[in-house]
Amino acid sequence: METRVSDQSAFILRRRDWQNSSLLLDLFTREYGCIRALARGARRNPAKAPYQPFELLTIGWSGRQELKTLTAIEGRSLAIDEHNYLALLYINELVGAMLPAGEANQEVFDDYLSLLRTASHGLGEARLRSFELQLMRTLGYFPDISEDAHSGQPIRAELFYQFVIGSGFIACTESARDSTSGRTVIDWVEGRYQHEAVLRLAKSVLRSTIDFNLHGKTLKSRDVTTEMMKRR
Repeated sequence: METRVSDQSAFILRRRDWQNSSLLLDLFTREYGCIRALARGARRNPAKAPYQPFELLTIGWSGRQELKTLTAIEGRSLAIDEHNYLALLYINELVGAMLPAGEANQEVFDDYLSLLRTASHGLGEARLRSFELQLMRTLGYFPDISEDAHSGQPIRAELFYQFVIGSGFIACTESARDSTSGRTVIDWVEGRYQHEAVLRLAKSVLRSTIDFNLHGKTLKSRDVTTEMMKRR
């Protein structure tokens, strides 16, 4: 018996042309997680329906297999500053790579929607790091960084620490490789991203954690960003 679903909140994470007139859509839905759906004939009237990223959609689909068939789509545009598009495309790719297909994660969906709603103006690096951190925590990929992973004692401002993926920060000497001050770790825990050292630490630790949990996958949007920075 064919499964039919209707009135689902969703975002397009990725779209690709399919055959002569259709689109293949990777969608992030609030109640069903990430799904893939075929929008038949969508390219015949490109202005008729909102087949674009960063629009809050209400969709319906049918099908019991992994590839669904889109049966309905309506959209509401969000006010997104175009300067944020590249960063948000990275977030789309990250969400699509990290979330298991077909598993609902309403907390991540709500965080993603909140991120888009703040993107009507400049989307700072601190906001992106905050989203990455919350995503990794929600998925269970990020340890407690408020205490020393070996001793269990609270991080101390006067000491130095190294980050170990999957474990957290452990005390080390100031001269140790990639050491960081306990003060910087505490500032990160407390969300004080205005300090440059905190942003550098968050970017380094989150990138290594994300890469470890991608299990060899690569995020193409990172390469695009790097290439654009080289051309400036």
